[in-house]
Amino acid sequence: MTTYARVGLPRWEPQGDPAVLRAEISGWATSTALRELVDCFEEKWPTGDVLVGLAEISARHWDFRRGGERATARPREFPADVADRVRAAAGALGLRHRATPSRDRYDHVLIHGGLVRSCLLRAGYAATLLDRHVTGGTVCGLGSIRPTTAPERAVAAGHGAGDCPTEFAAMDVAVQAAFPGLRRLGDLDTAALIHDYQAPGGRRLTVLAAPSSDPARRANTADTCAFWADSRVGAGALAGQSVLLVTTEHFVPFQQADAIRTLGIPYGCAVETVGLDPATVPDARLRHSLTTAEYLQEIRSAIRSMGALRAAL
Repeated sequence: MTTYARVGLPRWEPQGDPAVLRAEISGWATSTALRELVDCFEEKWPTGDVLVGLAEISARHWDFRRGGERATARPREFPADVADRVRAAAGALGLRHRATPSRDRYDHVLIHGGLVRSCLLRAGYAATLLDRHVTGGTVCGLGSIRPTTAPERAVAAGHGAGDCPTEFAAMDVAVQAAFPGLRRLGDLDTAALIHDYQAPGGRRLTVLAAPSSDPARRANTADTCAFWADSRVGAGALAGQSVLLVTTEHFVPFQQADAIRTLGIPYGCAVETVGLDPATVPDARLRHSLTTAEYLQEIRSAIRSMGALRAAL
């Protein structure tokens, strides 16, 4: 079985040093794992800007979405030796690392949205973390008004969720399932699509739908983080505070880079991203083992997000 040395992901604390962040991005991008992965696909290592070159290589070999959603990506099979090297690279690059949060307490916990299955998994994981490992101030489920697909609605129905026409609705259902006994506070804010809740112990929870910063596409990770920070939920007072982002483990590298770019640097807060392994969840209906193509797609996402983060500096 192939193994590569693990590479640290970029980190950000209040008063962070951009020079250190640049070095962390460079260390990740020039790691042995990525060099071996480029060689595995019979490409030469970039001679100019490494992140630009890696983005071009990934577009040729690791992009199975072609502008579409992850759920509609083209399936692709790979030889066993390639699959082994890809999984090893994914582990080294932070896509297969179920990290434990480094702090005991966070001022804010954000749950990333996605497909219905992802919303259910991540909200449940956030509840587990808050129960066993950390305490948090506010908790927010991030979503968008992206319409759900028929398979997603079937997953929701299978979990007694009823109609989930949008990602926002799916996250709303997921948060209520993960945190039983929530009491709704006020009416729906129809302008911003925000639901406020209070848990039996007094914890405040919110679910929101972020608009897209580009009318040509749905809201993405960066949009939801930025909207939360600018909304009445984030209240714009994040300087010196800590934010924990909860996702699925193969999304951790790209979403950590996006969180630093959209939250950490502009608002002066600490950001940390942790993810669950979808292959280990107790509910077999939600369990999922990642394919080689899915790992490659998210390595490409991480490369592009690292590039965007570096540009923001």
